[in-house]
Amino acid sequence: RSRMKGRTWRWLAWAELMFGRVALDRRERLLRFIEEAVELGQSLGLDRAALAAIADRVYSGPPGAPAREFGQCLACFECLAHVVDIDADAEATAELRRVQAIPQAEWNRRHAAKVALGIALNKATAE
Repeated sequence: RSRMKGRTWRWLAWAELMFGRVALDRRERLLRFIEEAVELGQSLGLDRAALAAIADRVYSGPPGAPAREFGQCLACFECLAHVVDIDADAEATAELRRVQAIPQAEWNRRHAAKVALGIALNKATAE
């Protein structure tokens, strides 16, 4: 956590407050990231078949190095934001404000629904 700063720290502090220690779990963070990436693709018109084809291609080979994949992910994200004319930094700041206004009970409901689907970790077992 020593490298955290600014908005990253605020995001994680908020997530831990809302969801407990599960918010800091590597698998949980990965599941939330993939969920948001898929939602972004859907919002920009990516069809499910293309998503499945990408997943098939990726999983047909060996895993990449995480640090390099982070860099590639961020590079692609920044380029996508540019070509769709969205200020990703401003949107992230606005999103933090938006989610902070949502009551704890709503977050509990959403998280429980994801746990029931097997796409989120149970808060009780992660703490």
